[in-house]
Amino acid sequence: MIHITETKDALLIASLNEDVQNLHAEIHPEMFKRYNKTAMEQAIAEMMKDPDCRAFVAMKDAVAIGYILLFIREAKENAFHYTIRSLYIDQIAALPGQRRSGAGKLLMEQAEKLAKELDIKKLELDHWSANTVAAAYFRKNGYELCKERLCKFIP
Repeated sequence: MIHITETKDALLIASLNEDVQNLHAEIHPEMFKRYNKTAMEQAIAEMMKDPDCRAFVAMKDAVAIGYILLFIREAKENAFHYTIRSLYIDQIAALPGQRRSGAGKLLMEQAEKLAKELDIKKLELDHWSANTVAAAYFRKNGYELCKERLCKFIP
């Protein structure tokens, strides 16, 4: 049985990041570095110092098989918009052998639960357009396109 637990263990999150980091490097090698354990541990530790950062792991038989890294975001009211609070899914991943195990769904449900606890009405995430597997997965879980970001690479 899989259960979700909150963690402050940056080293654990960094270790679970390897496959997703390397996927990003394969999709966009001009932007993303391949996984480097030491560098990733330092980067994740720095991210997790933010008081608006929360991390959860999916555990199966006392082994971490996936994680989600979340940030509480707030854009203060201004002349253009009202205060906007959201819970941003910065990273989510399940280990390759654990995909389709239900870990991702449980992690997404944990994000929704946290949003409700914090009285946040909007969950946000993004993914690279070339990552069609992620796109299909997020849409299957109720996420819809609400904004597009375009880019142009100049040779």
